[in-house]
Amino acid sequence: MNLLLIRHGETSWNQEQRYQGQQDSPLSELGLAQAAKTAAFLARMKIDVIYTSDLLRAKRTAEAIARPHGLTPIADPRLREINFGVWEGLTREEVQARYPELFSARFRDNINVRVPGGELPGEVAERLAEFVQELQSKHLHQNIAAVSHGGALRLLIATLLGMPLEKSYCLRMDNLGISHLSFKPQRGHCHWQAHYINSTAHLLA
Repeated sequence: MNLLLIRHGETSWNQEQRYQGQQDSPLSELGLAQAAKTAAFLARMKIDVIYTSDLLRAKRTAEAIARPHGLTPIADPRLREINFGVWEGLTREEVQARYPELFSARFRDNINVRVPGGELPGEVAERLAEFVQELQSKHLHQNIAAVSHGGALRLLIATLLGMPLEKSYCLRMDNLGISHLSFKPQRGHCHWQAHYINSTAHLLA
C-alpha cells in the first residue's frame, strides 16, 4: 500500500498563528491556490481512494485533490487535528498571557501535559493508528491519499516509523506538504518505509 499524507491548505488562522485544533477557519486565498497546485501535481499519479479529516479546511483541500480523479473524499473524524481544548482560537501570545503556568509546563513536556478540554498526543496517535490499521485491511494493494493536519500527521508518521512521540515535533509539516510512505507486511521489522516527508516542491511551480 502506498500512502500519501497531505496537510490541508493555509487558513486565516494559520496566518494569524492561532491554535486551530478541532475548530475551523476557511482556506485563505493562498490556501486555495496551494490546493489547486497540489491537485494539478497529484493528477498525474494513480490514486484509488482519498480520505480526509471531517474538518472543513481538510475537506476543501481533499475535494480539490479528488476532482481530477473523479473521486469523492471519504471523511473520517480520526484524521482530525489534536484537540487543543481551551487554547483553540488563541494565539501563542494570548495563551502565554492567560495560561502562563500551563504553557510553561507543556513547553517542558508536550506529551504528558493536557490542556483542559484537549487531547494528549498519545490519544491522537491511538486513533490515527486505528485508522491506518483499517486502511491496511481494506486497501493493502492500493494507492491511498489522506488529507489531515500538521500535528496529527507528525504523530502519525512518528507512530508508523516507530519514533518516540516526543520526536514527532522534529518533523516539519507545511501547508500542502506531501509525505509518501509505503507498507509491505513482508518487510520484517520495517513494514513501513518513508520515501519522502513534507515535500513542497510542487508549490514552487
